[in-house]
Amino acid sequence: MALAIATPCVQASIYETNDLQRANLVSVERWTDATERGLRLDKDAGEVVILAEFCGIAPSATIEFPIVGELSDRDYEALFRTFAVPSAIGRAIEALGVPRGRNTSYSAMDFWPKGHRVTIDVTPFATTNAVWRPIQDYIIDMTARAPMPFDSFVYCGSFDVDDSVPGARFCDTEAPNSVFSNYNEPQTLIDLPAKLGQSEVYGRFVLAPESDLVPFGLYRLRIRPEAETAHRLVSLDLHILKTGEDVSYRLLGKQSGCADTAFADPQSFAAHLKSLVSSNADVFASLHFDVGLTVSEAARQAQFLSKLEGEKGIRIEGPGEDQIFCRGFLPDEIWRVRKNRPSQPWEIRFARTDGGSVRMTLVQTIEDWTSTDSLDPILSTKEFAAATPAEAAEIVTREGDGLPVLLAFAPGDMALKEIMPALLALKPTHPTIYVFAE
Repeated sequence: MALAIATPCVQASIYETNDLQRANLVSVERWTDATERGLRLDKDAGEVVILAEFCGIAPSATIEFPIVGELSDRDYEALFRTFAVPSAIGRAIEALGVPRGRNTSYSAMDFWPKGHRVTIDVTPFATTNAVWRPIQDYIIDMTARAPMPFDSFVYCGSFDVDDSVPGARFCDTEAPNSVFSNYNEPQTLIDLPAKLGQSEVYGRFVLAPESDLVPFGLYRLRIRPEAETAHRLVSLDLHILKTGEDVSYRLLGKQSGCADTAFADPQSFAAHLKSLVSSNADVFASLHFDVGLTVSEAARQAQFLSKLEGEKGIRIEGPGEDQIFCRGFLPDEIWRVRKNRPSQPWEIRFARTDGGSVRMTLVQTIEDWTSTDSLDPILSTKEFAAATPAEAAEIVTREGDGLPVLLAFAPGDMALKEIMPALLALKPTHPTIYVFAE
């Protein structure tokens, strides 16, 4: 049987133009089941069906959003605009047993959308014997001159708005009100299974030139869990360990039944990851660098792991509270020289004393833009000695936090355990940390 999910209706305020759009509104109200506008949940069939109208974009027009909410201002670059409330669509998908996933977040350094997969199909609203076509058929990937290459999409779920708007998610309240995005939009309900920034893919996905969609025509969009979604998403804890003079790897599965597996060398570890990915799994890895690793060893491991990252490899998650981001060990080498940097964040410099202890020096770089003889600022520095990590954090707070970025410089043979306490003490105010081996 069909079941509706109750949520406050969003009344249309944008349909003031043509008779077809006004007729769509009448059709939506008649079709709507119970109290949920423009949406039907059928648990027996295992599907959510929403009503949407084609936005009427021209053939070969850029599509940034295959589906937007009714209140979106991005209809000029969207394929469909749905009449259903985006968060209601999310709750209906979850009622099918699809758990809520996780959107990308630049602040958390989660650069891959994470979640179980869904498929989306399209058919005209008034069709008696529906023929469902994948939504991909209407979207051409200009890099390959073929339909977009993904057979399913990631259900992220969008983040909750605060308690001031009960039940609402950012896909309801924040532009572009994305239900389905063609780039990693942080508030979208559904995302592509790839790491794709907005600027790098703009213009890549366009409306199929031979599209038979009718401008402002009414369509049914069917969302279903991917058949193999139960085993596709794999979350792992990856520990990079210092074992004597060598480095080893240990995988801990977050799902029940996943084995605790150790690997003595990078070759066997990479082979195991390849076997996971070849089984069509989306492998997400939370990284844990052993504090016994040296700064240089951590950099080499970060380089190795970055080569394993990708759609056909592992998806590296944002750092835990006791870690910094993996790529933080791979800074741009030109930033060693202050004048080559686009801005001047705080530095923390580690060195060994003659007695073998660690000396910490904080460096604040000051930019003087008053000179009329140069387009570049005159740089000067202030140095502050810090005896403890807590003192380092206190100095930065007292002198002014500045940019939320920290550049750390340490001898390559210095162990992470000698620098991490200070980095973690500064991380709350400076979450983006780059470590240079010297």
